[in-house]
Amino acid sequence: MARFLPLAIILLFGTCFFGTNNLQLFDWDELNFAEISREMLVTDNWVQPTVNYLPFHEKPPLFSWMQLLSYKIFGVSPRGARFPNLVCGIVTFLLLLQLGKKSFGGNDRRWWPLFLGLSVLPALYAQSGIIDPWFNLFTLAGLWWSLTGAALTARQVLLSGLVLGLAVLTKGPAAGLIAGLCWLVLLLVNPAHRGRRAARYLAIGLLSLLPIGIWLVFLWQEDGGYFAREFLRYQARLFFREDAGHGGFPGYHVVVLLLGCFPASWLALPALFNRRRFSDPTDRGMRVLFWVVLVLFSVVNTKIVHYSSLCYFPLCWFAARTLTGGEAHLSPRWRRVVRTGLLSSWILYTLLLLAVPLLAITAAYWLPLVDDAEVTARLAMLVTWPWYTFVPGVVGIAGIVFQTNAALLRTNPASTTAQNQLKNRAATYLLFTGLLTLTTLCTIVPRVQQYTQGAPVAFFKELRGRDVYVGTAYYKSYAHWYYADLPPERYADGCRERQCRFHENISKPLYFASPARVTEQVLREVPDAVLLRQAGGFSFYVREVKR
Repeated sequence: MARFLPLAIILLFGTCFFGTNNLQLFDWDELNFAEISREMLVTDNWVQPTVNYLPFHEKPPLFSWMQLLSYKIFGVSPRGARFPNLVCGIVTFLLLLQLGKKSFGGNDRRWWPLFLGLSVLPALYAQSGIIDPWFNLFTLAGLWWSLTGAALTARQVLLSGLVLGLAVLTKGPAAGLIAGLCWLVLLLVNPAHRGRRAARYLAIGLLSLLPIGIWLVFLWQEDGGYFAREFLRYQARLFFREDAGHGGFPGYHVVVLLLGCFPASWLALPALFNRRRFSDPTDRGMRVLFWVVLVLFSVVNTKIVHYSSLCYFPLCWFAARTLTGGEAHLSPRWRRVVRTGLLSSWILYTLLLLAVPLLAITAAYWLPLVDDAEVTARLAMLVTWPWYTFVPGVVGIAGIVFQTNAALLRTNPASTTAQNQLKNRAATYLLFTGLLTLTTLCTIVPRVQQYTQGAPVAFFKELRGRDVYVGTAYYKSYAHWYYADLPPERYADGCRERQCRFHENISKPLYFASPARVTEQVLREVPDAVLLRQAGGFSFYVREVKR
C-alpha cells in the first residue's frame, strides 16, 4: 500500500486542482490576492500592488507576480489564481523528499511529504489562492541548514539568505522575525561556536533584505517612500491589535493545528515531546521552528487560521519520525493519547460532514425556529443537496470502522513484519484522509459557498463590463472589485472615495451590497439609494445619477 502513495498524492493534487476551478474564490484572502494580480495585469504595473487601483500596503508583490504569470496562461479565473500553489505543492513534495534523505532511511523519507500532502489543512492550502504555501516553503528552505546544525559554508549562507529573501518578498517582515527568533533560540540551546554561527546568521539576515530592498528602491522612486512607511505601520498593527475582527483566545492555534493538521498532528506528539530519543540536530531544529511559530502567533493579537501554517512542516516531520523511528518505544500513555486523538478527531469530522447535508435537506422543518433573519435568509437559498453530498460522511464512517478494527498504535511493532504492517495501516489512514478532503471539496464546499457568498458574487458578476461604480456597505469584501472586473479608467472623473460615491453627485450609477440586517440603516444614510432585491442574507442597491 505505501509504495503507491506518491502516485496517489499526485492524483489528488491534480484532481483537486481541476475541481477547485468550480469553486469561486473565497473572501477575503483569495479574492484579495487575486484582485491585486488582476489589477497588475490590467495596468501592466508590476512594481506597485494596488486594490481598487489604490496602493495596497499589506503585502509585497512576489506572489502577485506568480499569479499574474498564471493569469497569462489560464486567464483571470479561480484556476489562474490557484495554479501557483499547485506548483508549490509539487515542488514542496519533491524538495522534502530530498531534505529528508539524511534523517530517514530509504523509502521512509516519503513519509514527511506524504503527511504534509494528505493532512487536511496542508492539502487544502496547496489548492488555494493564498500566499502562505510559497511563504512557508521559502522560509523552511532558507532556514534549513541552520535548523540541521550544518557548519554553514559561504555557499549555504548565500543560498539561505537569497531564499529567505524570497520569503520576505512574499509576505513581508514575518519571515525575518521568525528566522531571527529561531536563530536566537538555536544560539541559546547550543553554545558551540556561538560567535561564528551568530555572524553567519547575521549574514543570512542581511542577505534576505536584498530582494525586498531592490523592490523598495524602485518603488521609492515612484512614491517617495510612502508605501514602505505604510507597509511597516500595517505590520506593527497586525502584531499589537486585532485586524478586522480576526481575534481569538490564546490557545487558538493549538486547536487549529490539532484539528487542522490532522492526522499528522496527533501522530507528531510522541516524537515532538520526546527530546531524549529524537535529539539529532535536525529534530532539535524542527522543534525550535515549531515552538517559535506557535508561540509567536499565539502572542500576536490577530488570529487567522493560516498564520500558524508554517508549523505544518515540523508537525509532519515528527509524525514521520514517530512512525518510522520511535513507535516501538512509545509508552502506553502516548499510545492512548494518539489513538484517542485520531479517533475523536475523525468522529468529529464525520459527524460534521454528515450533519451539513442533513441539516440543509431538512431546513424547511427547523429553519423557522432560528431567531436570526440574516441566517434564515442565507439558509433559505435554493441550493440542491443530492445524495452524493453524503459521500464524505460515508468515507468518514468507513474510516472509523478501519480505525476501530486496525488502530494505528495498537500493534506492538517488535518485528520487521509488524513495523511494515504499521506503516501500511498508516498509509491506508492517509488515503482515507485524502479521500475525505477530496470528496468534501467536490460535493459539500461548493454548496456551503453558495450560502456564504453566492448572492453577492452573482450580483457583482452581473455588473461586469458595465460603466458603473460598485461598492459594499457595512461589510468588508474584495468580491465587488474582482467580479465586476473594474478597469482603471472607471474613476477618470475622480469619484473614487466612498464619500463621493455614496453621498455626493456621481456621473455613473453606484451598485452596492450590504448585509440584510442593516438595510433600513443604509437607506436612511443613503436616502437616494433604491433597494433592488434581497437574497442570501444580503441587500442590493443602486444609487442612480441625478439628472
